[in-house]
Amino acid sequence: MKRWWVVAVALLLIGGPADAQYRWRDASGQVNYGDFPPGDARDLKPVGARVPSEAADANLSLPFELRRAKAQYPVVLYSSDACPPCENGRVFLRQRGVPFSERFLETPDDGVELKRLTGFEQVPVMTAGREVLAGFRSSDWSRALDAAGYPSESMLPPGYAGEPPRSLISRANGPANRIAPNGEAR
Repeated sequence: MKRWWVVAVALLLIGGPADAQYRWRDASGQVNYGDFPPGDARDLKPVGARVPSEAADANLSLPFELRRAKAQYPVVLYSSDACPPCENGRVFLRQRGVPFSERFLETPDDGVELKRLTGFEQVPVMTAGREVLAGFRSSDWSRALDAAGYPSESMLPPGYAGEPPRSLISRANGPANRIAPNGEAR
C-alpha cells in the first residue's frame, strides 16, 4: 500500500513541471531550459505537452519581460473618433512597443462607463494596471510604463498584431449617438 502512494506522488511530481518548461537563449546566445526564464531571455519558447490557446499563443510570442509587464500591469487606452490626443497616445504606445487594449467611446453611455471605471469623462485615458492617466502627456505615460516594467524601446516581435480595438460597451444593435473627445454627444 505504501509503495502505491510513493509511485503516485512521483508521477505527479514528474508530470507537473513539464508543462511549465521554457527554452530560451541568454545574452551570450547559449540555449537554456527551465521553469523561470530571466528578464533578458531571448527566443523564449514553451516546451511541453500542452497546446496553448490562440490568446495564450499570441502572448507567448512576446518576450518574457513584456509578458510579465502585460500580465501584472495591463495597458488599456480609452479613446474616441476625431481625437488628435488619442491618436498621439496610440502612436506613442505602438512606437514604444507596448501591447495594449483599446476601448472606443461611441455613445453617452460609454462616457458614463468611462467615468465609473476611471473617474474621468474625457479621452484619452490610459490605464497601466491600477494607474490611471487622463490626457496624453508622453512624459507621464513613460513614467507609468517604466514603473510597470515595460521596456523603454520596442521588443515586439515582427508582425505582432495586438488585440483589435473594440467598443467600451458592446452593442447588439450598433452605436446610437456618437460622442466627441470632450465628452459631449453629437
